[in-house]
Amino acid sequence: MNHNDFRDAGYKVFGLLGPVDHDGKQLDERLAYKKPYSSGWQHTPHWSDEQWELFHEVGAFDTGYGVLMDGLLVVDVDARNGGDSSYEKLLEKVPEIAGAGLIVNTGSGGGSKHIYFLSPGRALVQHLGDYPGIDFKSSGYVVGPGSLHVSGSRYAVAVGSPDDIEDAPAALIAMLEKPEHHRHEYRGATLDVSNADIAEMLRHVDGYDDYDSWVEIGMCVHHATGGTGFDVWNEWSQQSSKYDGEEMHKKWHSFGKSANPKTIGTLIYRAEQGGWKQSVTFTPDVDFGPVELPTEHDVDLLRPPGFVGELAEWIESQSRRPRERLAVAAALAAMGNLAGLRYRDDRDNVTSNLFAFCVAGSGTGKEAIQQAMSEIHAVTGISAATHGAIKSEQEIMRNIALRHQAAFYIVDEIGIFLQKIKNAQARGGAAYLEGIIGILMSAYSKANGRMLITGDLKDDIRAEINKKIASLNKKKDDGVKVGDDEINALTDKLDALDEGLLRPFVSVVGFTTPVTFDGLVDFETATNGFIGRSLLFEERDTAPRSKPRFRKTAMPSRIADRLVAIYQAGEFDHKKVGAVVEASSRKSIPTDPAASDLLDEVVQWFEDQAVDHKSRTGLESLYLRAYELVAKVSFILAIPEGIRTVEHVRWAFALVKRDIDSKMHLVMSNTSEGGKSRMALNSAIAHAIGDEGLTIGVLRNKLSRKWKREDIDAAVADLVGRGLINEQEVPAGNGKTSKRLIMA
Repeated sequence: MNHNDFRDAGYKVFGLLGPVDHDGKQLDERLAYKKPYSSGWQHTPHWSDEQWELFHEVGAFDTGYGVLMDGLLVVDVDARNGGDSSYEKLLEKVPEIAGAGLIVNTGSGGGSKHIYFLSPGRALVQHLGDYPGIDFKSSGYVVGPGSLHVSGSRYAVAVGSPDDIEDAPAALIAMLEKPEHHRHEYRGATLDVSNADIAEMLRHVDGYDDYDSWVEIGMCVHHATGGTGFDVWNEWSQQSSKYDGEEMHKKWHSFGKSANPKTIGTLIYRAEQGGWKQSVTFTPDVDFGPVELPTEHDVDLLRPPGFVGELAEWIESQSRRPRERLAVAAALAAMGNLAGLRYRDDRDNVTSNLFAFCVAGSGTGKEAIQQAMSEIHAVTGISAATHGAIKSEQEIMRNIALRHQAAFYIVDEIGIFLQKIKNAQARGGAAYLEGIIGILMSAYSKANGRMLITGDLKDDIRAEINKKIASLNKKKDDGVKVGDDEINALTDKLDALDEGLLRPFVSVVGFTTPVTFDGLVDFETATNGFIGRSLLFEERDTAPRSKPRFRKTAMPSRIADRLVAIYQAGEFDHKKVGAVVEASSRKSIPTDPAASDLLDEVVQWFEDQAVDHKSRTGLESLYLRAYELVAKVSFILAIPEGIRTVEHVRWAFALVKRDIDSKMHLVMSNTSEGGKSRMALNSAIAHAIGDEGLTIGVLRNKLSRKWKREDIDAAVADLVGRGLINEQEVPAGNGKTSKRLIMA
């Protein structure tokens, strides 16, 4: 039995180091064969197939693996410290333990063993004074069977398999359960809190006179206590001069119905801000040191943490072929769009609008991802601000000045659009097209400021705003329900028009193919252009196999409800209005101290890289812009959870680091000798082949006026080798065959 068996059974596992650390230094006996291969092991997801293969390639499981105690309870019997006699005594009380579905003999010998059960998910003690030498582990991890022990032996299965693990005996749970305690995951650790702990936290929170804070804290207490902490919240609320006892129970029950609850993390953050010092702590078995920035092996970029990951999983389920990277892009962008005018970042004041390029072969599932993203927009009521094409500079300005405060672009074949700009620049006639890119970048960077507009356009906008306000007021006079947010937003725009548009929110998700996109990423576009400010999501498998028995699934109600709740930002009685505009008061997303410290490290890491690349490659601007992208992505991940954590920062850092690596690879490819002409030739080949395909002979004839035959053949060989073009043998007459080229 090994790590594959646990993964196949649905449990979370991660690799362990052997006798030495990553730096080659010997680990002491406490850590040898037990230290996790990757930092951030507490946030282990259900690994994607791709990440699983990578772990095997780098040898992460060579000496052993850990099994995360997520949903598990393991009775850990240490014979060396009296566990044998304690175990016999425990069996007298709970004889069912001996019949566990999985029992593993540890490598230390004697009667030491791990006995596996399913955990009830409640707060449990780890030690019982009457049973020395036994740990009852329902947090942290244990070393899995098949792993090496420092003694040289292996952990060996005595009974059963991961599929045989069953519920823990009720008598055992009764012995271990902490009365009136509630279990939560917080900052990568397991935290058990009581109602008394919650009451102590509330003594350091004074938001009872502010309605939004009062509701937020009530939601935190409800979630943290599993709905049993009404008295705690009620007592805290009585400090307010606005206290209304008749409304308390009604409001409390509404918290239990919320699709977007606030958690204990927000409560702890608010309490710490008020001076509370955490007395409820979790001490791991072994201290592995401070949180570190992840390497490429530590984070699964196909598994975003939290609700965004759940959203990405549903989006990907809509595609007949595996398109996990595109699904991640769509989930991040969609969450950023629906939350952008509702929430604000407490730490860096970044916004959640993204520019993203989704690069995948023709016919491999891009359309399904686009449709799923559009459905998310429809569910939350922001479809009216969603556009499928970028037409002109004036159209962009009208979208954000007249129609809505936001403009969300989901654009197919954006590579062709950008290629037109590139070609126009080469001919010296790109003013119109360059204006589009310029206005997009200007709006993108001013999502938390003001965007100035030209005089003629200002007059047109002023006239149309007045016309629209008059129309809305007439509807109101006629008894039609009109959202005040919409009228107020238009009035604010009118009053401040000379000062510019306040907080325009523009995002772009563009779908394209490698053959039309790759050549666009050169030194200029990567350092100064539109692409340099974007995130790349590339699917390099241009012929992915269909999923067996594929069938689309409707969006689950739990996901739809939560999306709406996030968009409503906690306003239970909020009604959708005609225009997509900023909420009257944006909700604040705080950053916990550990995450804030890690963000400081991220800044330093990228700036160090920028200094290095200034003299080596000249691509330092990629690193100088990187922190803003990390802040944006981690902010988006944090919105559904209510607070930014270390897990969000680590994942965002890994994503942006990979993005820079991808851009640098493309830049180097396209700025090598002949790179510019190869880009143009690749584009011409793709255009000539089209959807129907053609033989190599016909292709040569089509392109021979501009390119040499040997250059055409070399470019085709390169595109075939990269999987961007497929070759088929077809009859050519006289018993001969020819090669037919088809776009992948």
